[in-house]
Amino acid sequence: MQCTSNVTYIGDTCIDLYAERIMIPRISLASILTSLSVLTLLLVRRRRQRRSARQSAKVLPQKVIVESIAADDHTSRQRWFACFFATAVTWIIIFLWCFHSSTAMTLTSMSAAQGRPRIVFSFTTTPRGIDHMQPTVHALIHQEGDGFDQVYVIIPRVYRDAPVTIPTWLLDDSTLTRSNFRGITFAVGTSPYHEKLRVLVLDTDFGPASKVLGTLLVEQDPDTIIVYGDDDRVYPPQLCERALHYTHKFPDDAIAVLGGWISAEDGLYCGRSLAVGVNSVSFVGGAGGVAVKRKFFGLEEATMPVFEVTNMSKACYLGDDYYLSHLLSQNGVRRRIVSDSCWNIESLTESFSHGGLSYAPSEHPGGANVEHYQQCIRELGRDYDLSRDGEFGSAYMYLFSRTWGLMRGLRNLFFSGEFVSC
Repeated sequence: MQCTSNVTYIGDTCIDLYAERIMIPRISLASILTSLSVLTLLLVRRRRQRRSARQSAKVLPQKVIVESIAADDHTSRQRWFACFFATAVTWIIIFLWCFHSSTAMTLTSMSAAQGRPRIVFSFTTTPRGIDHMQPTVHALIHQEGDGFDQVYVIIPRVYRDAPVTIPTWLLDDSTLTRSNFRGITFAVGTSPYHEKLRVLVLDTDFGPASKVLGTLLVEQDPDTIIVYGDDDRVYPPQLCERALHYTHKFPDDAIAVLGGWISAEDGLYCGRSLAVGVNSVSFVGGAGGVAVKRKFFGLEEATMPVFEVTNMSKACYLGDDYYLSHLLSQNGVRRRIVSDSCWNIESLTESFSHGGLSYAPSEHPGGANVEHYQQCIRELGRDYDLSRDGEFGSAYMYLFSRTWGLMRGLRNLFFSGEFVSC
């Protein structure tokens, strides 16, 4: 039998892979666990019957001989039932893993089907990225369908005590308009590169979290969808329409394709990325793109606490994925991982080699990102470790993460002679 579950395109459509990535793994796991439980019960029962038969044989040997034929018939029926049950479970699993989603929706119908809310993309950049991010900008401007209503490039006026030079292809300083939001000052202008592209220059650098915080200063409609990401990723042309699709399907959730579970103190934890069989995660990663709504971060005066990141430690300041997920958690917003044939982390390419926090030196086996996340959790307090927000609750995620870390550690110990849980 030949079957595949990696079909990604049907003509010019994208497919919601919920069945393949979420439903089927869970049903398969449940089927396997159920079959193992039933077979275990049958084996235990059979062992008890044999033990009882031996004890009876010592006392009533003639009676046992007479009843042995009936016992053999009963054992035979159990054996046939076990074989039938195991075969049924096997075929169910094969059928499920050969299944393909049939819920494809054409890209051109998405906007009309949802009544199309305003949707923008936002990212921040640094002097290192500002000269190399043009492929990222091009991909975001030239989306299929109507595309994003606006693409924001958030730039700090001063980066590490040095003024940031903005290239002329991106911005003409004469087009900048000064503005402020409740005391936070900035300048904004339309880029000569494209009318949809707007550059926002911050007088205060909010760090990597500026990718969202900057846009909160200018977008005030509570239902505006903000998709935020990184300056070194080339996003697919279907990103806008897929973000519309999933924010319509899950209107109260933050949508992402990259995320995981986090805890404060865990020597076995290395930033688990839970891509299969999981809906809800503790934190979402901006590298793959995250779709939120403006109201998820509070409105008017209620927005102001999000800008307090400048008064926090370096760990929280640089750990934007955790910090932004923390803000969403505080406002009761679930972080949901989706699986899509067009929008997924595997298909993204880099416009340039950014380096970034993920590649920074660190003694933590999970890398600098995980180290900063856990330091920030310790600063905020263990009540904000977000582990309770993971799929099935903190108890399950605690057990899953440590079991996985232990297995990886033993594997590395066997092959490399050192116990490393990543």
